[in-house]
Amino acid sequence: MKIKFLKILFTMFLLLGCSNQEDFSDIIMEPEIVPGLNLKSSYITGQNVEFHVFDQNQNEISDISIFFVDGLEIPANQIIHYEPGTHIVYAEYSLNNQVFNTELTSYDVVDPVNKVLMEDFTGTWCGYCPPVKLAIENARELYPENISVVATHQNDQFALPQEQELTSALGPFGLPESRINRTSEWIEPYDLNFIDDFINTINNLAISVDSNIENNNLNVSIRFVSSNALVNHKLVVYITQNGLIADQANYLNYDDTSYFYEMGNPIENYIHNDVLVHSFTNILGDSFDDTQPFDDITKTFTLDISSSGIQIDSSYIVAFIVDSNNTTINSQTAPITEFQDFN
Repeated sequence: MKIKFLKILFTMFLLLGCSNQEDFSDIIMEPEIVPGLNLKSSYITGQNVEFHVFDQNQNEISDISIFFVDGLEIPANQIIHYEPGTHIVYAEYSLNNQVFNTELTSYDVVDPVNKVLMEDFTGTWCGYCPPVKLAIENARELYPENISVVATHQNDQFALPQEQELTSALGPFGLPESRINRTSEWIEPYDLNFIDDFINTINNLAISVDSNIENNNLNVSIRFVSSNALVNHKLVVYITQNGLIADQANYLNYDDTSYFYEMGNPIENYIHNDVLVHSFTNILGDSFDDTQPFDDITKTFTLDISSSGIQIDSSYIVAFIVDSNNTTINSQTAPITEFQDFN
Protein backbone atom coordinates (compact mmCIF):
# COMPACT_ATOMS: atom_id res chain seq x y z
CA MET A 1 0.00 0.00 0.00
CA LYS A 2 2.82 2.34 0.89
CA ILE A 3 4.62 1.55 -2.35
CA LYS A 4 1.47 2.23 -4.38
CA PHE A 5 1.04 5.59 -2.63
CA LEU A 6 4.62 6.56 -3.41
CA LYS A 7 4.10 5.69 -7.08
CA ILE A 8 1.02 7.92 -7.22
CA LEU A 9 2.89 10.74 -5.48
CA PHE A 10 5.85 10.43 -7.88
CA THR A 11 3.51 10.49 -10.92
CA MET A 12 1.80 13.65 -9.63
CA PHE A 13 5.20 15.26 -9.09
CA LEU A 14 6.19 14.52 -12.66
CA LEU A 15 2.92 15.90 -14.03
CA LEU A 16 3.23 19.02 -11.90
CA GLY A 17 6.85 19.50 -12.97
CA CYS A 18 5.97 19.15 -16.65
CA SER A 19 3.08 21.56 -16.37
CA ASN A 20 5.37 24.21 -14.89
CA GLN A 21 8.26 23.58 -17.34
CA GLU A 22 9.43 26.78 -19.10
CA ASP A 23 8.64 27.10 -22.82
CA PHE A 24 11.79 28.03 -24.74
CA SER A 25 10.15 27.86 -28.17
CA ASP A 26 9.81 31.64 -28.42
CA ILE A 27 13.44 32.39 -27.63
CA ILE A 28 15.29 33.61 -30.74
CA MET A 29 18.98 32.82 -30.92
CA GLU A 30 21.08 35.76 -32.07
CA PRO A 31 22.96 34.85 -35.26
CA GLU A 32 26.72 35.05 -35.26
CA ILE A 33 28.04 37.64 -37.71
CA VAL A 34 30.78 36.24 -39.93
CA PRO A 35 32.59 37.08 -43.20
CA GLY A 36 32.36 34.76 -46.17
CA LEU A 37 30.09 36.49 -48.69
CA ASN A 38 31.74 36.75 -52.08
CA LEU A 39 30.69 39.31 -54.71
CA LYS A 40 32.12 42.11 -56.82
CA SER A 41 31.94 45.78 -55.92
CA SER A 42 29.93 46.81 -58.97
CA TYR A 43 27.84 45.53 -61.85
CA ILE A 44 26.16 47.12 -64.83
CA THR A 45 22.41 47.47 -65.24
CA GLY A 46 20.88 44.29 -66.61
CA GLN A 47 23.77 42.11 -65.45
CA ASN A 48 23.12 39.01 -63.38
CA VAL A 49 24.48 39.65 -59.87
CA GLU A 50 25.55 36.36 -58.31
CA PHE A 51 26.43 35.78 -54.64
CA HIS A 52 28.51 32.99 -53.12
CA VAL A 53 29.05 32.07 -49.48
CA PHE A 54 32.03 30.21 -48.01
CA ASP A 55 32.52 28.80 -44.52
CA GLN A 56 35.63 29.24 -42.42
CA ASN A 57 37.30 26.36 -44.27
CA GLN A 58 36.58 28.00 -47.64
CA ASN A 59 33.95 25.42 -48.54
CA GLU A 60 31.14 26.91 -50.59
CA ILE A 61 27.81 26.72 -48.80
CA SER A 62 25.66 28.85 -51.08
CA ASP A 63 23.21 25.97 -51.54
CA ILE A 64 22.25 26.01 -47.85
CA SER A 65 22.17 29.81 -47.56
CA ILE A 66 19.32 32.28 -47.78
CA PHE A 67 20.10 35.66 -49.37
CA PHE A 68 18.62 39.03 -48.51
CA VAL A 69 18.99 42.11 -50.73
CA ASP A 70 17.90 45.44 -49.28
CA GLY A 71 16.22 43.52 -46.44
CA LEU A 72 14.13 41.26 -48.68
CA GLU A 73 14.72 37.56 -49.20
CA ILE A 74 15.48 36.63 -52.80
CA PRO A 75 14.59 33.21 -54.22
CA ALA A 76 18.15 32.17 -55.11
CA ASN A 77 21.73 33.43 -54.96
CA GLN A 78 21.30 35.84 -57.88
CA ILE A 79 19.39 38.93 -58.87
CA ILE A 80 19.21 41.38 -61.79
CA HIS A 81 18.81 45.13 -61.33
CA TYR A 82 17.59 47.23 -64.22
CA GLU A 83 18.19 50.64 -62.63
CA PRO A 84 21.40 52.15 -61.21
CA GLY A 85 21.70 52.16 -57.44
CA THR A 86 23.50 50.92 -54.34
CA HIS A 87 22.30 47.73 -52.66
CA ILE A 88 22.97 45.87 -49.41
CA VAL A 89 23.20 42.08 -49.29
CA TYR A 90 23.77 39.46 -46.63
CA ALA A 91 23.34 35.70 -46.38
CA GLU A 92 21.99 33.50 -43.59
CA TYR A 93 22.77 29.84 -42.97
CA SER A 94 22.79 27.26 -40.15
CA LEU A 95 25.58 24.89 -39.18
CA ASN A 96 25.63 22.64 -36.11
CA ASN A 97 22.50 24.28 -34.65
CA GLN A 98 24.09 27.72 -34.92
CA VAL A 99 22.68 30.46 -37.13
CA PHE A 100 25.19 32.61 -39.04
CA ASN A 101 24.68 35.89 -40.87
CA THR A 102 27.35 37.23 -43.18
CA GLU A 103 28.43 40.80 -42.76
CA LEU A 104 26.35 43.41 -44.55
CA THR A 105 28.01 44.11 -47.90
CA SER A 106 27.19 46.83 -50.39
CA TYR A 107 27.52 46.78 -54.17
CA ASP A 108 26.74 49.27 -56.91
CA VAL A 109 24.76 48.85 -60.10
CA VAL A 110 25.76 51.44 -62.69
CA ASP A 111 25.27 52.49 -66.25
CA PRO A 112 28.70 52.40 -67.93
CA VAL A 113 30.48 55.76 -67.90
CA ASN A 114 31.71 56.87 -71.31
CA LYS A 115 35.40 57.75 -71.06
CA VAL A 116 36.91 59.05 -74.30
CA LEU A 117 40.49 58.13 -75.21
CA MET A 118 42.54 61.13 -76.35
CA GLU A 119 45.92 60.37 -77.90
CA ASP A 120 48.66 62.89 -78.51
CA PHE A 121 51.28 61.70 -80.99
CA THR A 122 54.20 63.96 -80.29
CA GLY A 123 57.94 64.42 -79.95
CA THR A 124 60.32 66.77 -78.19
CA TRP A 125 61.61 67.82 -81.64
CA CYS A 126 58.10 68.71 -82.92
CA GLY A 127 57.82 72.50 -82.74
CA TYR A 128 54.10 72.56 -83.54
CA CYS A 129 53.16 69.90 -80.96
CA PRO A 130 52.79 71.93 -77.72
CA PRO A 131 49.32 73.31 -78.67
CA VAL A 132 47.94 69.75 -78.78
CA LYS A 133 49.05 69.10 -75.21
CA LEU A 134 47.48 72.40 -74.12
CA ALA A 135 44.20 71.57 -75.90
CA ILE A 136 44.05 68.15 -74.22
CA GLU A 137 44.65 69.74 -70.82
CA ASN A 138 41.75 72.12 -71.50
CA ALA A 139 39.54 69.21 -72.51
CA ARG A 140 40.43 67.27 -69.37
CA GLU A 141 39.65 70.31 -67.23
CA LEU A 142 36.24 70.51 -68.89
CA TYR A 143 35.55 66.76 -68.69
CA PRO A 144 37.63 65.49 -65.74
CA GLU A 145 35.66 62.24 -65.39
CA ASN A 146 35.31 61.39 -69.06
CA ILE A 147 38.77 61.45 -70.62
CA SER A 148 41.78 59.12 -70.69
CA VAL A 149 45.00 60.52 -72.18
CA VAL A 150 48.03 58.86 -73.77
CA ALA A 151 50.96 60.82 -75.23
CA THR A 152 52.91 58.59 -77.60
CA HIS A 153 56.35 59.99 -78.42
CA GLN A 154 58.18 59.45 -81.69
CA ASN A 155 61.92 59.52 -82.33
CA ASP A 156 62.94 61.01 -79.01
CA GLN A 157 64.18 59.84 -75.61
CA PHE A 158 60.63 58.89 -74.51
CA ALA A 159 59.67 56.82 -77.56
CA LEU A 160 58.96 53.10 -77.11
CA PRO A 161 60.41 50.59 -79.58
CA GLN A 162 56.83 49.49 -80.47
CA GLU A 163 55.79 53.05 -81.38
CA GLN A 164 56.38 52.53 -85.12
CA GLU A 165 54.07 49.50 -85.13
CA LEU A 166 51.32 51.67 -83.65
CA THR A 167 51.73 54.68 -85.93
CA SER A 168 52.05 52.46 -89.02
CA ALA A 169 48.76 50.76 -88.18
CA LEU A 170 46.94 54.03 -87.49
CA GLY A 171 48.72 56.22 -90.04
CA PRO A 172 50.47 57.31 -91.99
CA PHE A 173 50.47 60.76 -90.47
CA GLY A 174 52.82 63.56 -89.55
CA LEU A 175 53.14 65.41 -86.28
CA PRO A 176 51.39 66.99 -84.54
CA GLU A 177 48.61 64.40 -84.56
CA SER A 178 45.77 64.05 -82.09
CA ARG A 179 43.24 61.24 -82.13
CA ILE A 180 39.95 60.73 -80.33
CA ASN A 181 39.11 57.10 -79.63
CA ARG A 182 42.17 56.18 -81.69
CA THR A 183 40.68 56.65 -85.19
CA SER A 184 39.04 60.12 -85.27
CA GLU A 185 41.38 63.03 -85.97
CA TRP A 186 41.16 66.15 -83.81
CA ILE A 187 42.69 68.98 -85.76
CA GLU A 188 43.59 72.61 -85.18
CA PRO A 189 42.04 74.79 -83.73
CA TYR A 190 41.18 71.81 -81.44
CA ASP A 191 37.59 72.85 -80.88
CA LEU A 192 36.32 71.45 -77.58
CA ASN A 193 32.79 71.29 -78.98
CA PHE A 194 34.03 68.55 -81.31
CA ILE A 195 34.54 66.32 -78.27
CA ASP A 196 30.97 66.74 -77.01
CA ASP A 197 29.52 64.15 -79.35
CA PHE A 198 32.05 61.58 -78.17
CA ILE A 199 31.53 62.40 -74.50
CA ASN A 200 27.74 62.24 -74.73
CA THR A 201 27.60 58.90 -76.50
CA ILE A 202 25.82 56.17 -74.55
CA ASN A 203 28.24 53.36 -73.78
CA ASN A 204 27.46 49.70 -73.07
CA LEU A 205 30.95 48.72 -71.90
CA ALA A 206 32.29 49.21 -68.38
CA ILE A 207 35.95 48.83 -67.40
CA SER A 208 37.62 48.79 -64.00
CA VAL A 209 41.32 49.05 -63.17
CA ASP A 210 43.08 47.76 -60.07
CA SER A 211 46.77 47.36 -59.25
CA ASN A 212 49.14 46.62 -56.40
CA ILE A 213 52.87 46.21 -55.85
CA GLU A 214 54.27 43.09 -54.24
CA ASN A 215 57.95 42.09 -54.14
CA ASN A 216 58.87 44.60 -56.87
CA ASN A 217 56.11 43.24 -59.10
CA LEU A 218 53.38 45.56 -60.33
CA ASN A 219 50.21 43.46 -60.58
CA VAL A 220 47.40 44.85 -62.70
CA SER A 221 43.83 43.58 -62.98
CA ILE A 222 41.47 44.78 -65.70
CA ARG A 223 37.80 43.80 -65.49
CA PHE A 224 35.22 44.55 -68.16
CA VAL A 225 31.55 43.84 -68.85
CA SER A 226 29.43 44.82 -71.84
CA SER A 227 25.72 44.49 -72.48
CA ASN A 228 26.70 43.82 -76.10
CA ALA A 229 28.66 40.89 -77.46
CA LEU A 230 32.32 41.75 -78.09
CA VAL A 231 33.50 40.10 -81.31
CA ASN A 232 37.03 40.54 -82.71
CA HIS A 233 37.91 43.08 -80.04
CA LYS A 234 41.22 43.71 -78.30
CA LEU A 235 42.27 44.89 -74.85
CA VAL A 236 45.01 47.52 -74.63
CA VAL A 237 46.76 48.21 -71.31
CA TYR A 238 49.42 50.93 -70.92
CA ILE A 239 51.38 52.74 -68.25
CA THR A 240 51.63 56.49 -68.65
CA GLN A 241 53.84 58.79 -66.59
CA ASN A 242 53.64 62.48 -65.68
CA GLY A 243 56.43 64.93 -64.93
CA LEU A 244 59.07 63.84 -67.41
CA ILE A 245 61.42 66.75 -68.11
CA ALA A 246 62.99 67.53 -71.49
CA ASP A 247 63.47 70.58 -73.69
CA GLN A 248 60.63 71.01 -76.18
CA ALA A 249 60.95 72.55 -79.65
CA ASN A 250 58.62 75.56 -80.05
CA TYR A 251 58.02 77.00 -83.52
CA LEU A 252 55.45 79.39 -82.07
CA ASN A 253 57.98 81.34 -80.08
CA TYR A 254 57.64 84.39 -82.37
CA ASP A 255 53.87 84.13 -82.93
CA ASP A 256 52.37 86.85 -80.74
CA THR A 257 48.91 85.26 -81.08
CA SER A 258 50.11 82.00 -79.56
CA TYR A 259 49.99 80.83 -75.96
CA PHE A 260 53.63 79.76 -76.48
CA TYR A 261 54.82 83.20 -77.59
CA GLU A 262 58.26 84.07 -76.21
CA MET A 263 58.51 80.85 -74.18
CA GLY A 264 61.73 80.08 -76.02
CA ASN A 265 62.75 77.67 -78.73
CA PRO A 266 63.29 75.23 -77.32
CA ILE A 267 61.19 75.57 -74.18
CA GLU A 268 63.69 74.50 -71.56
CA ASN A 269 62.78 71.93 -68.90
CA TYR A 270 59.36 71.42 -70.46
CA ILE A 271 57.11 69.09 -68.44
CA HIS A 272 55.81 66.14 -70.46
CA ASN A 273 52.73 64.41 -69.03
CA ASP A 274 50.74 61.29 -69.91
CA VAL A 275 53.82 59.82 -71.62
CA LEU A 276 53.42 56.23 -72.76
CA VAL A 277 56.24 54.38 -70.96
CA HIS A 278 55.10 50.73 -71.06
CA SER A 279 52.59 48.50 -72.81
CA PHE A 280 51.46 45.34 -70.99
CA THR A 281 49.74 44.15 -74.15
CA ASN A 282 50.76 44.35 -77.76
CA ILE A 283 50.79 48.08 -78.43
CA LEU A 284 47.73 47.60 -80.66
CA GLY A 285 46.06 45.33 -78.10
CA ASP A 286 45.70 41.67 -77.20
CA SER A 287 42.84 39.67 -78.67
CA PHE A 288 40.49 37.88 -76.30
CA ASP A 289 37.79 35.28 -76.82
CA ASP A 290 34.52 36.64 -78.20
CA THR A 291 32.09 37.39 -75.40
CA GLN A 292 28.34 37.14 -74.99
CA PRO A 293 26.31 40.02 -73.51
CA PHE A 294 27.08 40.51 -69.80
CA ASP A 295 30.04 38.14 -69.72
CA ASP A 296 32.23 39.27 -66.82
CA ILE A 297 35.89 39.17 -67.89
CA THR A 298 39.07 39.80 -65.89
CA LYS A 299 42.59 39.95 -67.35
CA THR A 300 45.75 40.22 -65.24
CA PHE A 301 49.25 41.47 -65.99
CA THR A 302 52.55 41.65 -64.10
CA LEU A 303 55.63 43.85 -64.54
CA ASP A 304 58.92 43.69 -62.65
CA ILE A 305 59.46 47.35 -61.78
CA SER A 306 62.79 46.95 -60.00
CA SER A 307 64.72 48.17 -63.04
CA SER A 308 61.95 49.71 -65.14
CA GLY A 309 62.70 53.32 -64.24
CA ILE A 310 58.97 53.99 -63.89
CA GLN A 311 58.09 56.44 -61.13
CA ILE A 312 55.11 54.79 -59.48
CA ASP A 313 53.81 57.87 -57.66
CA SER A 314 53.39 59.79 -60.93
CA SER A 315 52.19 56.98 -63.18
CA TYR A 316 48.83 55.65 -64.30
CA ILE A 317 47.27 52.53 -65.74
CA VAL A 318 45.27 53.26 -68.89
CA ALA A 319 43.10 50.43 -70.23
CA PHE A 320 40.82 50.47 -73.23
CA ILE A 321 39.07 48.11 -75.62
CA VAL A 322 39.16 48.54 -79.38
CA ASP A 323 37.08 46.94 -82.11
CA SER A 324 38.33 45.29 -85.29
CA ASN A 325 38.89 48.74 -86.83
CA ASN A 326 41.05 49.87 -83.88
CA THR A 327 38.31 52.27 -82.75
CA THR A 328 38.21 52.62 -78.97
CA ILE A 329 34.89 51.52 -77.45
CA ASN A 330 35.62 52.72 -73.93
CA SER A 331 38.57 53.39 -71.64
CA GLN A 332 39.50 53.66 -67.98
CA THR A 333 42.36 55.31 -66.08
CA ALA A 334 43.65 54.91 -62.53
CA PRO A 335 46.79 55.94 -60.64
CA ILE A 336 49.03 52.96 -59.97
CA THR A 337 48.01 51.15 -56.72
CA GLU A 338 44.57 52.80 -56.77
CA PHE A 339 41.31 51.10 -57.69
CA GLN A 340 39.02 52.66 -60.26
CA ASP A 341 35.65 50.95 -60.43
CA PHE A 342 33.08 51.02 -63.22
CA ASN A 343 31.66 54.34 -62.05
